[in-house]
Amino acid sequence: MSDKALASVSGAVRKSPEREGLRADPNLSVPISKDEATLQAQRNIDLLNLDDTIDTPRYEFMDALYKDVPPRAKLNLLKKAADRINAAALPRSACRSGCSHCCNISAVINQVDADAIGRAIGIKPKKLKSGRPGLSSRERWFGIPCTFLVKGRCSIYQDRPIACRMMFNMADSPYFCDTRIPPDESHVTMLNLKQLEEGYVKTFIDYDWGDIRDFFPPKNPVSDR
Repeated sequence: MSDKALASVSGAVRKSPEREGLRADPNLSVPISKDEATLQAQRNIDLLNLDDTIDTPRYEFMDALYKDVPPRAKLNLLKKAADRINAAALPRSACRSGCSHCCNISAVINQVDADAIGRAIGIKPKKLKSGRPGLSSRERWFGIPCTFLVKGRCSIYQDRPIACRMMFNMADSPYFCDTRIPPDESHVTMLNLKQLEEGYVKTFIDYDWGDIRDFFPPKNPVSDR
């Protein structure tokens, strides 16, 4: 398997929903097996590696991390590179317009990203008491719609944070993305961008980090599941 774009199996921390009736839920995608999801993802990643469209934006993202520019300018460069990664990966992924499963899990951002969103929407982000999100933050916001999810769509799509620009399920089906799937059945085959993500965290390590809902609390933080 090429080292340019590897699949990793992601099992998000989640609280178990009731299993009864899950398979019959008409809002779920057609069920697939874990083996099917893995094979689909491997095929799509192999195709992604063959056409090399993801290589240049990956290097652009890494170069932007080392640019000697102010944080705000650096974030803008990273977003542009992330968008080009998105353009390369999206056609080979399960991610489609109208799918909002990943808007119901934790999205960790930093103060610079939060400030950029705040400027775009005219709302100042909340100051955090703790500058580092813990496991409890992932559990707290699992299954809770993002503050900016409106009628199944992102209302700040053009200004969404880096975390939301670089998350892809590389299988053909989004079935395992649904947060109603029990934890022991979860099998989301993500595009592995760990090197870029770690570089991003190190670059902004001195800023406060938290879930996007910590910076912009939802008015009614109740799960729609």
